[in-house]
Amino acid sequence: MLFEIFAEVGYEADNFNMDTIELDLGPINGTVKVKLLRKKIKNVYLKVFRSLDVVLSVPEHISDEWIHSFLSSRQKWIDSQITKYKKTDGCSDLPALGDGLSIRFLGRNMRIDKEASFANRVEVEEEKVYLFVTDITDEALIQNIFRKWWRQTARAVYQQEADRFYEAVIRGYGVDKPQIAIRKMKTLWGSCIPSKNKITLNEYLLKADIRCIQYVVLHELTHLLYPNHGSDFYNFLTVHMPDWKERKKQLDTEVGQGL
Repeated sequence: MLFEIFAEVGYEADNFNMDTIELDLGPINGTVKVKLLRKKIKNVYLKVFRSLDVVLSVPEHISDEWIHSFLSSRQKWIDSQITKYKKTDGCSDLPALGDGLSIRFLGRNMRIDKEASFANRVEVEEEKVYLFVTDITDEALIQNIFRKWWRQTARAVYQQEADRFYEAVIRGYGVDKPQIAIRKMKTLWGSCIPSKNKITLNEYLLKADIRCIQYVVLHELTHLLYPNHGSDFYNFLTVHMPDWKERKKQLDTEVGQGL
């Protein structure tokens, strides 16, 4: 029997009945509920997701005693992965945008500086994000200005990359140009609904290096041609982005687990 453990950034619930097992990780991360899936599979898969979901998939015949013993042996690893994910510094995860706070933006750690101004705006210069606001003591205003700028920037960056890859790769296959939507997603970087010709991208993806953003964009565009993750899907992706695995790994480690 093969045992595999993963730290993953995208989690979608399977169509299986789930049991849960409580596992005590100690004083820092407390008790976690492990989702147990019994499937017609030969191997055991333990996955910790960016959403802090822990999922254990096992063959149907595995005993409860074995499962508890296995989870106990992997307790430290689960705890370390959850700790890494909790360090992720998403833009709207922040309770306050104080001077000197570091955020991740397009693959770089950027320092936030707030300054009083006659007009509200955001400017980016080298390693700094400047928040110019009319009331420097109004935290709600500051958060609103920052989040509006973040989403507008995300939309512009994602649309630019989607347009570029559509023209260079997808258009020739007779597929209409898709609608690009942006929203907050806790467990996925992107999703595609081919029947609606719609791609949705996570606004937190803006934290990633542009190469990682390009990977997610092309990944979702490829679903317009190949809805499932079959061999045709990955062959197509490899032809048009030979280094997609390296980009995915960079995204998972630098952004999915935080720096």
